[in-house]
Amino acid sequence: MNPEVLFIDQNIPYLADALANCGRVVRFDGRTLTNNQLAHEHCTSLFVRSVTKVNPSSVQNTPVRFVGTATAGTDHIDIDYLNTSGIHFASAPGSNANAVAEYVLFAILEWAKRMDCPLKGKSVGIIGYGNVGKLVAKYCNRLGMKILMNDPPLYDNGFQFPEWTSYLSIEDLCAQSDIVTNHVPLEINGNYPTQGILGSRELDEVKPGALIVHASRGGVIDEKALIEASERKQLVLAIDVWSKEPFIDFQLAAKAIIATPHIAGYSWNAKCNGTMMMAKQFEEFSGCSPDYACINYIHSDFLSDECVDETTLYQSLAERRQFLNDTNEFQQLHSLPILKRAAEFDRLRKQYPQRFESLR
Repeated sequence: MNPEVLFIDQNIPYLADALANCGRVVRFDGRTLTNNQLAHEHCTSLFVRSVTKVNPSSVQNTPVRFVGTATAGTDHIDIDYLNTSGIHFASAPGSNANAVAEYVLFAILEWAKRMDCPLKGKSVGIIGYGNVGKLVAKYCNRLGMKILMNDPPLYDNGFQFPEWTSYLSIEDLCAQSDIVTNHVPLEINGNYPTQGILGSRELDEVKPGALIVHASRGGVIDEKALIEASERKQLVLAIDVWSKEPFIDFQLAAKAIIATPHIAGYSWNAKCNGTMMMAKQFEEFSGCSPDYACINYIHSDFLSDECVDETTLYQSLAERRQFLNDTNEFQQLHSLPILKRAAEFDRLRKQYPQRFESLR
């Protein structure tokens, strides 16, 4: 019987140590992994992050029988191909939801600080009521904000949204919101495609001076339309995801008060969540018991659930997550040649420091 060979993205913390007793571990660079590497090393299990596309060209004619992504999003995975090929698939839904919700809340607090206005009574339009959208709604509701919702798949299936939310079409949500944030997966086909759902028509409805937060997946917003609308309506932007990562439109990045290299979900809490979920699902698949003690699962000293003081929230998130520092470092890349900028985008993600969450 051939031994297990586990390919683990070098940017997934602790997982290689946790699974060291389950087979031979190979660490790899998520951007440069090739089919030849998997075939040559007889890879049986593959653990990736969002920078690695898993499809027929990457795993065909290899011994891979397990694919896990330590991320909530799965648009980099051809799940249909894995299913038809008998390859087991695992993901980490919700692992970074709180980290992303904190990013959105900090963007809202930064906007309110710059506008010199309290958030109570302001309207936040949330497109997508999944793991992240629910948390954004919860935190904004605590602050006395008006919550507007849009999620056609849930709505069409009779989902009962909380009584403190109002359900609207995307156009009406954009027209009535002081803040618009989207939390949907990138779906190009199917019954509910999301590619470009915030385009010129929808952005035309947005209030002048409104805040747009984009921390879901690049491609959900039409970036050219967003640039045009932001100039015409003096929109305020907070952007973490980009259409052609790692090749970023720095004209758009320069317009944002917060511009970051797809790190909203990169809190250390979230990374450890993803590692733990991968280890548990691999144990269920293989029967091999990981060494969970290797996962340094650090919990933050969270703020009280009753904390609704905007200054306290702002200071805690600013200190722990340091998104403004991230923005300054990221925006300085604009003067570099395109290929160097792309390399630096990946470096900032790969070498992202430990940052801890404040909310729960």
